[in-house]
Amino acid sequence: MALSMNAQKCAVLEFRGSASVSVADIDGISEMFMTYFRPAGYTMIERAQIDKVISEQNFQRSNITDNQAVQLGKILNASVVILGKVSMLGGQYQVDVRAVDVQSGHDLAFEGATFSGDYRTNVKNIATKLAGKIAITPGPTVQSNPNQSTSLQPRKRNGVEVIYGYLKVFPNELGVFETEPSSVIAQINKQTQFGYNNWRIPTNEELSLLRANGYLCNGQYMTRETNNGIVLLVTDGDDYATLLERVTKNAPLKALGWIDLGLPSGTLWKDKNEEDMFYTYDQAVSKFNGIPSKEQCEELGNSCQWTWMGSGYKVTGPSGESITLPAAGEQWCDGRVDNVGSEGYYYSSTLIDSEKAWSLYFSSSGVGSCKGSRCMGLSVRLVKIP
Repeated sequence: MALSMNAQKCAVLEFRGSASVSVADIDGISEMFMTYFRPAGYTMIERAQIDKVISEQNFQRSNITDNQAVQLGKILNASVVILGKVSMLGGQYQVDVRAVDVQSGHDLAFEGATFSGDYRTNVKNIATKLAGKIAITPGPTVQSNPNQSTSLQPRKRNGVEVIYGYLKVFPNELGVFETEPSSVIAQINKQTQFGYNNWRIPTNEELSLLRANGYLCNGQYMTRETNNGIVLLVTDGDDYATLLERVTKNAPLKALGWIDLGLPSGTLWKDKNEEDMFYTYDQAVSKFNGIPSKEQCEELGNSCQWTWMGSGYKVTGPSGESITLPAAGEQWCDGRVDNVGSEGYYYSSTLIDSEKAWSLYFSSSGVGSCKGSRCMGLSVRLVKIP
């Protein structure tokens, strides 16, 4: 299957100039630049269309700010906006031109020169060099076959590379897509290409890291937040062999109800409450082995992702495994039951004094620990360290 390569759009705004440069020279240099600026892989947006949007937004044509330029680019559906400035230094023209990425608002590339006299050759050089810096080399189509290399690679990579110690980068771009190529990515993961079965589209933050480390071509990339552009996959997960080893190792424990959430301490948590009943502290410690300590409860709160499910939490650990903690409420010392479905209280083994103990507490608004009387009836969830 092949997808048509849609060129990225580029908008060149009128150059700004200092008071020492005549309007005629500024306009002449700006027009000369646009004549020679033809970056491969881009469709140039017509001046009339740019002027129309500038007028609609009530921007000052000769003094557009960077933020306004990015806003213009988004309205024009451009991926790159070109900004230029002309000034005079010691009787010579100083021309500086920047390519700004509309998605991030950051500079993609820069080119400039200082010269005197006829500016045709110099402006042509600036335009040609900058066009080369942001060029995308497109073919007539981009194949969605994940095994087919593309001409979009910023630099050759022989295998998976890791940046910042955790983010793995797929060795090559898959191509340019209008929507996320879910079936292609699923096939890549099914084949565990390069040893991983958890490749995915990066987030905007991860894309910024990739750009800062020189992993990107010039052009718009697809992220979790943008649904079109060049597709380069990443993963922050373990390789397939490690995942398989973990699953195999933990299969017998999981069959017995013990879940490895991947916590730093290695603590395993039971997948269900003990008999879905309330126990006083003394009842709990006399009946069960493995009531978690205050530290283990706090580790669960700090190391996991907690997702409120309406009457309890789904707690997902670093390993990707999860447990569910129902908001079973609490039983007061007089036998009255309260806060069922809205709050959860789970005993820890850590005493405060002869009358109180620490417990894991949560509601829809957050997770923490609290002090409670030992005569209170709370839920019990057990732990173990294998």
